[in-house]
Amino acid sequence: MSARPSSRPQRSRSTGGAFAVWTIALLVALVATIQLRSQAEVERSLQSVDPASLAFSIDQLHRANESLDAQISTLNQQVAALQSGGGSAADQELTAEALHLRMLEGLVPVQGPGIVFTLDASGLTSIDLQDAINNLEAGGGEAMEVNLHRVVEGVVINQGDNGVTIDGSVLQAPWVFVVVGDPTRLGETADEMTRQLRGDRRVREAAYRVEPNLVIRAVVSERPFVYASPS
Repeated sequence: MSARPSSRPQRSRSTGGAFAVWTIALLVALVATIQLRSQAEVERSLQSVDPASLAFSIDQLHRANESLDAQISTLNQQVAALQSGGGSAADQELTAEALHLRMLEGLVPVQGPGIVFTLDASGLTSIDLQDAINNLEAGGGEAMEVNLHRVVEGVVINQGDNGVTIDGSVLQAPWVFVVVGDPTRLGETADEMTRQLRGDRRVREAAYRVEPNLVIRAVVSERPFVYASPS
């Protein structure tokens, strides 16, 4: 009597595909939630801003929302493709998504077009640094380093006794921002930032240049989960 063929590999591929679909669907919901919360926070913060800065910030908000809408559409397309595809398609999508997440977390070097923005001033605070980072991220920045320190979600920016620190390291002036992203949008953002900063008495220099290819080699150490575990 011949041996009965095993169906385990098929179940494994089916499970892998279902997991991939679930992962992409979760990312769709996460992006949509971030979009709604970000818009609400920005609207509250803009109530006391002068008209010129308000117009600039609203334009950046609209562009950010358009970018998030495009990401949601892409993720929805990935969900549809995975639902109709096989195990190999799921593996490819998961591999690409894993690399994308590692770039977002600052665990790997990145390169691409962008700008180099230089700010030299006295008495700069952590609020000034956070404002500059927020503006550059909203203006099309996808990856960033400041004075060879990678800036990602979760990096701690503080006001210390010796000045502004990133994850405990003091940033000496001038601050040099290397930002990879849409060079057109980043150039417009940096131009507006430069005009505003030159009106600040503390600022000695505020300038930027657009580059066709930049390399960000700084990475952050992977943070292990201490309290969280799979449920």
